[in-house]
Amino acid sequence: MSGRFISTYSVVLSLPMRISKLPERGGSIHAAAATSLPAGGFTTLCAAAKLGVPTATASPLGTGPNSFMVRQLLAEAGVKILIPELVGDIGVAIQLIEDDGSMTSIVTTGVESEPSRESLDQLDLHDGDLVHISGSDLVSETSAEVLVGWAENLPKGITVLVSASPSVAQVPASVWLRILRRADIVSRNIREAGTLSDILGGYEPGLSLQDATREDAVIVRRLGVMGCEVFLKETGEKISLPAYESNTVDTAGVGDTHIATMCAALLLGHDPVEAARMANAAAAITISHESALPVPTWEQIHAVMKHGDVTH
Repeated sequence: MSGRFISTYSVVLSLPMRISKLPERGGSIHAAAATSLPAGGFTTLCAAAKLGVPTATASPLGTGPNSFMVRQLLAEAGVKILIPELVGDIGVAIQLIEDDGSMTSIVTTGVESEPSRESLDQLDLHDGDLVHISGSDLVSETSAEVLVGWAENLPKGITVLVSASPSVAQVPASVWLRILRRADIVSRNIREAGTLSDILGGYEPGLSLQDATREDAVIVRRLGVMGCEVFLKETGEKISLPAYESNTVDTAGVGDTHIATMCAALLLGHDPVEAARMANAAAAITISHESALPVPTWEQIHAVMKHGDVTH
């Protein structure tokens, strides 16, 4: 496979807050706030670009100050912007990070929730390009119809990776069934995997993710400290890949980095299993420091794979 990494995953501005634990409903807790940073699709874009593949965003940015900052940072990272700007600004994500590194997010929407089918249809895509669509952008009925309708009409030469996202439960089963039928690769973590299975089974008893995807789909389940599983539907093989040793400081953006690294590795010619192994190494690096940024380099990834941990 050779081509570009193109992401429709929306970019938002994050405000991370470190807390000891989530407060009880109606309660209060003190937090240490850090500097605001771009998040969401920004992490995947930067991670893929850092790994040397041509990278572009197909998610709307606005005319406001947050969008202006993101536009500058994307340019510095070597990421192209394919979609015309909209009047307004991108949304904000408040990230509550507990002492064990677990993260809970509260997200307000902005112009990123208003993708245009006309703008997407005008994109000059080529065989070998890889398109990433996040479940977080399928929550809105309008956004879902635009993105799913566009994806359904992409030619077979375009690889589509769908990530379930923490918003998996907010996406209707009918939307999941449509996008999964077009997905070449599906990536989700343990919680998302369970939720998606419940959604599909609730829609049609006995219906599984394997049933809902195409015959040659690659299905990835990210298992945190246990690594990940890769299911190759075409052959029926399920490969378990252990995690690399690391000290968990912050899990923000780890899934995004895993996805971007796997995509970059695929675009550079690696098979899905080796790409997922590289993604495990990138994930181990990401959780070892606060924030998803800076994203890992190939040098760091190869070092972790060589030594088996992040400490060397």
